Amino acid sequence: MTTAPTTERVTPEKFGKDHWSLLAYVETLVVDNQPIDRRRMRCNPTTHPLLTAPYQHKRWEPQWGTRLKGYFDAHDKAAHQLPEHDDWDCLEDLDAAGLVEFQTLTSGIVRLTPEGRRVANELREHKQNGGNFASFTPTPEHVAR
Repeated sequence: MTTAPTTERVTPEKFGKDHWSLLAYVETLVVDNQPIDRRRMRCNPTTHPLLTAPYQHKRWEPQWGTRLKGYFDAHDKAAHQLPEHDDWDCLEDLDAAGLVEFQTLTSGIVRLTPEGRRVANELREHKQNGGNFASFTPTPEHVAR
């Protein structure tokens, strides 16, 4: 990723629904050989002003922040949410974890790494067996870093 991190990086053991659903979205982009559609990305315009899509919200609400593992079961949801963290931050987290390679900011082209393909396959199987993004945990050998 070519931008400096806007928030502290989230490690794979803390990935929740927003990270795993983004990995699934990236897999569809790779399969269809398509760039990221910025309209489908939650974008905090304060931290990523150049990545907002046309007609996208020009404001950010803390409740839109990334939900981490355990968010949906937590009594204290705020402890499992990053109020300023958006999908671009999640993409940077996936990149730092060795699951994706973000080619360039301008092209919006993202690639899965071999480890990312293995985890995406596991995620797809989890979903096919009735699981959801929030409850997904990859097997330990599938967490790159």
